Amino acid sequence: MAVSTILYIILIGIISLITAIFFYFYKPERSRNLRYILSGLRFLSIFTILLLLLNPQIKQVTYTTIKPKLALAVDNSESIEYLRAKSGVKSLVNKLINDKRLNKRFEIDSYKFGGELQVLDSLDFLENTTDVANAISGLSKIYKDDSYIPILITDGNSNLGANYRYSNTSLKKKPLNFVVVGDTTQYEDLSILRTNVNKYAYLKNEFPVEITTSYQGVQQVNAILTVKHKGSVVYKERYLYSESSNSKKFNFHLRASEIGVQNYTATITGLSNEKNTVNNTMNFAVEVIDQRSKILITYSVLHPDLGTLKKSIEQNQLRSADIKNINSVNSTDINAYDLIILFEPDSQFENIYNELNKLNKNRFIIAGKATNRRFFNTIQQVVTLPLNNQTEEVQPLLNKDFSTFQLEDLDLKNYPPIQAQFGTVKISGQSDILVYQRINGVATKNPLLGVTTLAGRKEVYLFGTGIYQWRMQNFIAEANFKEFDKLIDKLVQFAASNDRKDRLLVDFERFYYGGNSIKLSARFFDQNYIFVPNAQLTIKISGSDSTYESPLAFKGTGFEATLSNLTPDTYTFSVIEKRSGLSYSGGFTIIPYNLEHQNMNADYNKMKLVAQESEGIIVTSTHLDDLIDQLLNDDRYTPVQRATERNVSAINYIILLIIIASSLSCEWFIRKYNGLI
Repeated sequence: MAVSTILYIILIGIISLITAIFFYFYKPERSRNLRYILSGLRFLSIFTILLLLLNPQIKQVTYTTIKPKLALAVDNSESIEYLRAKSGVKSLVNKLINDKRLNKRFEIDSYKFGGELQVLDSLDFLENTTDVANAISGLSKIYKDDSYIPILITDGNSNLGANYRYSNTSLKKKPLNFVVVGDTTQYEDLSILRTNVNKYAYLKNEFPVEITTSYQGVQQVNAILTVKHKGSVVYKERYLYSESSNSKKFNFHLRASEIGVQNYTATITGLSNEKNTVNNTMNFAVEVIDQRSKILITYSVLHPDLGTLKKSIEQNQLRSADIKNINSVNSTDINAYDLIILFEPDSQFENIYNELNKLNKNRFIIAGKATNRRFFNTIQQVVTLPLNNQTEEVQPLLNKDFSTFQLEDLDLKNYPPIQAQFGTVKISGQSDILVYQRINGVATKNPLLGVTTLAGRKEVYLFGTGIYQWRMQNFIAEANFKEFDKLIDKLVQFAASNDRKDRLLVDFERFYYGGNSIKLSARFFDQNYIFVPNAQLTIKISGSDSTYESPLAFKGTGFEATLSNLTPDTYTFSVIEKRSGLSYSGGFTIIPYNLEHQNMNADYNKMKLVAQESEGIIVTSTHLDDLIDQLLNDDRYTPVQRATERNVSAINYIILLIIIASSLSCEWFIRKYNGLI
């Protein structure tokens, strides 16, 4: 307590005493003893009231022991069960969590991982992918600057994400500790690591195939890679593997001779007593089509958006894009392309506009700073631009009610601003706005990107330039261009299609690889083509020996079915809307493949290297006690004591209030009894 506070308490004590004496001894009444009692009660009342008002403070110090956190991450993938280590892993986890010495020294947090890192509630070993790097970075994000010790219980076979050997270097370096699960003995093994093939191929054309193989062993092995299609060998090649030459990429071309999904089987053989033969075979597929959409991008001024559009469009291998100056475009070009993209139209575009109007052909318009707005307003009747030459920077604002087509997981919040028209843009016809303008953080109803249908013609409009920055931002955020490219692909697909508009639309792939979850999305519209969010959609799936039926769940902008338990097979399906009876039928194929069954032993050497480089610890499952002892004896991991100092009240308000009430009551009753009131 401060000295000044003590002086104040002494002062209010003197004031209280003087006041009490003055009140009962200035004009003495009754006996001296009675006056002493009443003066004492009055002193007590005044003193406690003044003390309550003063509210003296004292410093209180509390001590807290902070234990370092032990972050336990357990591999919950199918490979653990495949290695017959399921029960062993569970016993390892229980031993670490329940060890009294560890609990006394550390605060233990438990997680599990496969493709994603999750809090450990139970272990089922059903994850069909393993991403060790994501688990390591996930722990770093959870604890940030806190002191923690990561322990990973895994076989080290990562088949998804980055190489976890390098994941620790980009983060704040932490010692990585491993408990190795599975057989650490290295056996001779031939395997197919991956196949790279285009998703689509064109009829009567050749498509490239790349197959990466690996050999683990010290002997020379003369192996044969064979690729079969419908039981017939379509490719075959030998290669001599050795300890120094232990990998080989086979590059070749296959001919697309049939339309539809074509399944291929690649097999590598050469070892007589190979323990793991599951990874000797890998299936892949390609969809053969006989048409390709051609897109023309015509411009009056050069801009980085032109190259961005071409790259995004050609990410879909069903499309090709050409860039031409408006002066080199003629009517023959218009007929040769499925869609024309007009970039910054001005008076030079008059002929191409007249030809497009004559053919009633779909179009994609990008109007920005260089657009001749007066010409643009007179050459077409769909959009009216403000008649000024001013622009402003606007950010995209996604319209959640957009219903023309479905865009999954589109997030434009962090996209940078682009140059757009200053003023209000008006669109006529049956328009649907996908993106509005947001100016200086303020949402507006001024369109930035939208689609419209007029007189049977589809048009897409973008009222701004600089979308190359959006593609760059997509890569910064996701390390890929998928989100932006999918947006452009959907817009081009809408504009290039001349098919009639169906009320029930279903989006799906023609083939999927086994082990991955399968998603089918659907959208249902009423007779006016307005999206119906309360539609009752059901999917029925039939395979060679199984059937499956499930309702589709509403996901904000559409309906979705996630199918995770289907075995490799060819399936047909139908999506039915219960009230209207409308249906959509299709089919897909699941290609046999299981990432988690490609290894029969743990990747001990890689985990050992990572542990050594990070100054961590690595032990096998039979030497868990060694890990526990090393953690307990490591001076880097010691509890720390934290002192917290705070000012608290030196008085108890309840007790003081009781004293005040009691003293005043006693004084009143005594004065009343003695006739002083």
